[in-house]
Amino acid sequence: MRNSMTPSAKRWHAGCVSTGVGKFGPVSSMVDRLIQRAGNLTIDEAADIYQAHAARILIQGSEAERFALVRARRTAIRFGLLPSYEQARRTAATAWRHALPETQGPWLMVGAAIANAAGAMVVEDVLDATEYQLLVGPWHQAIGTLTPVGPGIGQSTRTLAGSRSIGR
Repeated sequence: MRNSMTPSAKRWHAGCVSTGVGKFGPVSSMVDRLIQRAGNLTIDEAADIYQAHAARILIQGSEAERFALVRARRTAIRFGLLPSYEQARRTAATAWRHALPETQGPWLMVGAAIANAAGAMVVEDVLDATEYQLLVGPWHQAIGTLTPVGPGIGQSTRTLAGSRSIGR
C-alpha cells in the first residue's frame, strides 16, 4: 500500500516514527484519550456537547458541517489517512454508544460530534483550520482540549487551543 501513496502521503508517513505512533498516526495518544473520555461521559457533559454542537449548527449552518466533513474525508484520502480517519470516528462513536445513558435524549447528535472531533484530530495537520475548528469545536467547548502525552509527541497549536484540559 505504501508504494501507491501520493508524494504528500509519503512525506506525512516519513514524519512518523515507526514505533509508538499508534493506529491513528502522530495524534494517536490524543485520539485514544478522546475515545476513553467519550466512553466515560456524564449526562451533563453529553448535554454540554449537544448544546455546543447545536449552537455550531445554528450559527454556521448544517451545510458548513457537511462541507467540513467532506473536506476532512477528502483530505484523509489525499494523505493516505482514510483508514485511520474512519477508524477514529467509528471507535469514538462506539465508545459513546456503549456509555449511552438509559435516559432518552439527543444522543445521536452527541455521537456525531464525538466522531467529528476524533476524525478531525487524525487529519488536523493537513485539514484547513476553519474546517478543523468546526468539527472539533463542540468537543473543545464542552469538554476541553486534549493535551498530548508520551515521548516524541509534538504540540500543535490547533489541538491545544481551547479553554480547559481534558485530564480531569
